[in-house]
Amino acid sequence: LYPQGFFCFALAFCGLIPAACWRYTHSTEVEDSMMDVYDLVYEEVRRNASSFRRHELTAIHEAFLCCGKRSPFGDTANVERKTCPSGQTRDAGQDCLREIQDFLKKHMDFVSTLLGIAIGFTVYGMILTSFLWFSIHFSSNLDRKGKYTLR
Repeated sequence: LYPQGFFCFALAFCGLIPAACWRYTHSTEVEDSMMDVYDLVYEEVRRNASSFRRHELTAIHEAFLCCGKRSPFGDTANVERKTCPSGQTRDAGQDCLREIQDFLKKHMDFVSTLLGIAIGFTVYGMILTSFLWFSIHFSSNLDRKGKYTLR
């Protein structure tokens, strides 16, 4: 029972270590990908009045409670008028690229904390199951053999 427990903890550890390494070596990859997607959808709506992309952009604005972005490619007021949540103007709304970046940083920090806690528990579990297995396995050698009488 204890070797199987150790194996399960070791297996979890072998999965968590690469996840933690990926988190630290590719820390901006997720953030960059999401901001690229936002830029793509925003520019497609700006260039073309596709209703599907406009609905996507509206959903992003509602999810992140933001409105538009600062664009070097020209006026963005038309896009923001069509896609920003009702009652939210450009002046009141936040730049979506900044909001997405802040949202992802906060949540990736939470993921890092969870990974650290999970790695700590798996190491603790491996140590505990090893200790229990060794103590049970070698306890038979510690038994005293023979008969004892009181005099």
